[in-house]
Amino acid sequence: MKVPQVATALALTAILGTSTIDAQTFTTDDPVLRRIWAMGMDSSRTYEFAQVLMDSIGPRLTGTPELKAAGDWLVSHYTSWGIPARTEQYGTWRGWIRGPTHVDLIRPRVRTLEATMLAWSPGTGGPLEAEVVALPMVESPAEFSTWLTAARGKYVLVSAPQPTCRPDQSWEQFADSSVYHNMSETRDRHARDWQASIERTGYTVRTLPQALERGGVLGVLTSTWSGGWGVTRIFGARTDEVPSLDLSCEDYSLVFRLAQNGQEPVLRVHAQAEMLG
Repeated sequence: MKVPQVATALALTAILGTSTIDAQTFTTDDPVLRRIWAMGMDSSRTYEFAQVLMDSIGPRLTGTPELKAAGDWLVSHYTSWGIPARTEQYGTWRGWIRGPTHVDLIRPRVRTLEATMLAWSPGTGGPLEAEVVALPMVESPAEFSTWLTAARGKYVLVSAPQPTCRPDQSWEQFADSSVYHNMSETRDRHARDWQASIERTGYTVRTLPQALERGGVLGVLTSTWSGGWGVTRIFGARTDEVPSLDLSCEDYSLVFRLAQNGQEPVLRVHAQAEMLG
């Protein structure tokens, strides 16, 4: 999108809002800069714009219809203000639509889980029900290959589980210091051991999902907790044919414990996605 510089500054001021200090002064008498400041402080449309972009249009992943919709919406607004604007193609991107994702634990008990597809993940093509197994700690590529044969047709948990989904700040505030210290050490040690085991498979975090896919697993389950209350980071899928999904910290830990303790959890996954080329 190409917009004159002054118009761009005005639009950015409207988006960024009025969080700056009112007492700020200028070292210039430039009327354009003063007008930009006045527009931002007195006529901000931050919440109006943010509400449409975040609530109505939603996430604007590269190559998705939502990104195009956001660009078209902004162009229409610039045009209504008398600002010439247009969108332009920049690069070639893989098109993708994320549809609904529904994941249910159906054994050993019934519970709907909080989950979503990773970006550019294939869908399931309908509800798919299967047992869940955790990636084991292995000592060699040969041991991993032997295990992979038994994982065919199952969902595989590939992230290290968290011992707690409570942020460190909460532990520091409410827990005994020795308890917090022990938990933190245990978590860090397990994360290192998990990473070392993945390396012993002969793959990396980036290439492991493809190896699992080639081995015939039904799907890959991850959890990339960011360390905050109820917050997880969603990255791109590394699979081409089977779904890659991210579970919330609490739900991932639940399913992992069930699998680790031999209680044979079963999930029903219905993830809808469309590849646009």
